[in-house]
Amino acid sequence: MGFGSSTSSTRLRIVVAIAYAAAVPVALLWSAPKAPATPPILFIALGHPLVFRLVPRNWLYGMRTSRTLWTTEEAWYRQNVIAGGILVAAGIVWLGALMVR
Repeated sequence: MGFGSSTSSTRLRIVVAIAYAAAVPVALLWSAPKAPATPPILFIALGHPLVFRLVPRNWLYGMRTSRTLWTTEEAWYRQNVIAGGILVAAGIVWLGALMVR
């Protein structure tokens, strides 16, 4: 594997991640536009790729700060695992609160 294939792979992963981040809200809002569970499910769906380190460094999807964009790849992934975990946890708590109501 040369440098070119790695760059192509990263670009493909970025395109797939951004397409996922665009398609999930559209599909969810199309299928259940006014359901109370729509926002927490969206949080969970958008947080999972971040938790599993599936989103490479980019300018559109993920926790974008100067630290994550301009330092090491590990800083990007570490911060996004935390942010994704918070999104997933918030979605689960929110769904739990909706179930109790």
